[in-house]
Amino acid sequence: MKFAREFRDALANEGFPARWVQHAVPYGELKKCLKKVRAELDGLGLDSATLAHLKSLSDRETSSGRRGSAFHYRFDGTERPIPRLTLFVQFEDGVAVDAALTPGTKKYLETLARKGAPGDSLSGSPEIETQSNEASSDEASHELSEPALPYRPRVKRVEIPLTFDAEFFDILLDDVTSLDALQSEEQKILGDEITELSTEVTTVTQRKMFHKTDMYRWRELIDVYLQAGVFFSTHEIDHGSRSHAAAARQLQWFQSEVTRRGLIDLFKLPASRPTFDRFIAINVTLLKNLKFQEINKKAITKILKKFDKRTHLGVGRTFPKIIASDPIMSETMAKAVCAQMSTDLSQIVPQLDDYSCPICSEVQWRPVRMKCQHIFCSNCAVKMQKQKRKFCPLCREDVVLQADEDNVDKGLQKFLEKSFPKEVRAKRIEIETAAGIEQFGPSYKHPSDGGGCQTM
Repeated sequence: MKFAREFRDALANEGFPARWVQHAVPYGELKKCLKKVRAELDGLGLDSATLAHLKSLSDRETSSGRRGSAFHYRFDGTERPIPRLTLFVQFEDGVAVDAALTPGTKKYLETLARKGAPGDSLSGSPEIETQSNEASSDEASHELSEPALPYRPRVKRVEIPLTFDAEFFDILLDDVTSLDALQSEEQKILGDEITELSTEVTTVTQRKMFHKTDMYRWRELIDVYLQAGVFFSTHEIDHGSRSHAAAARQLQWFQSEVTRRGLIDLFKLPASRPTFDRFIAINVTLLKNLKFQEINKKAITKILKKFDKRTHLGVGRTFPKIIASDPIMSETMAKAVCAQMSTDLSQIVPQLDDYSCPICSEVQWRPVRMKCQHIFCSNCAVKMQKQKRKFCPLCREDVVLQADEDNVDKGLQKFLEKSFPKEVRAKRIEIETAAGIEQFGPSYKHPSDGGGCQTM
């Protein structure tokens, strides 16, 4: 009752769109259907206590290393799994003698075993003897495997025709399918939003002659966002997808850090402010979607747990495997949208870490692409050659001494000059200053400092 109220309140008060709420797990309807399942089992003499006892017998068979089972409850089919309850009952001369069953249940099973049920596989099927090995391999995992005794009754496989358990799982499967369709729609909507955001970010970050740009402000913004890892962490201590609560904390940290650095006030272009607002809105929508996924996933887990508690049929272990790949259970939608946003924005506003020399950790000025395809700045490449180092420090391939001017990646060099003009200029001045000092002495100053070769 407590969770039902929490679930209802969350759907009403968390600000979810009405069409989302319409697709939410019908928890109340499932609870009512579960009562019908329980009543149907009680009517067959398979009350909770009887099924609990049968389950303990099955567990004992498993723990003792034998492959027997007093009953099993499984789902047949793949596209639309159908639940089936099967009992393995001891019979002697057509009479059920299984001590685990009540008299009423025995009488029902005797009738079922003699006549068979509609759609039942029992009719005309041979009996299964526990003292023989004549059972088919398909049923081997379900047979009672007891130590040989002077005399043992035979065991029959009896399928119990139920109605309301199928209704219960039809409702649940239909809703999971509906939730998956909703997630697909939301992923497309957010994907379109990210595409529009990317266009806006491109507009405010592109460099044009005599025009202002917010490239460096947005680069810092995206860098802070990637550090926050709002929806997905790459840190070893908490690697993986974040919960709604954790993601909310990280988004709050991101916004606080942006405010602390005053990045919004540093925007030069008026269009950057609404673009940033759109960026935050997408994150808030994704955060809300993650919350919606979580409460529905919890509702599914709770109702299956309640089903097991009332019936002891063990669906809490089997049914989740059937829907494990569904977006609502695996939360793939949040991962996909987050990955798209991070990738698209990083391509528009490249991060310096992705284009840093692995040796000096600075921008790859005049990038030298070795034959092994690893890239170093020309300064580090020349230093390695002067030190007679033959092997690439990343893959140990013999390529360093073979590199020459033809290995300078001209296309990448232009890209870096366009994307990281300040860093490239600073690196160029640093290299030219070092070369000037080496050639003219320690008094050399780079022209950018108002100097040059000074004779003492």
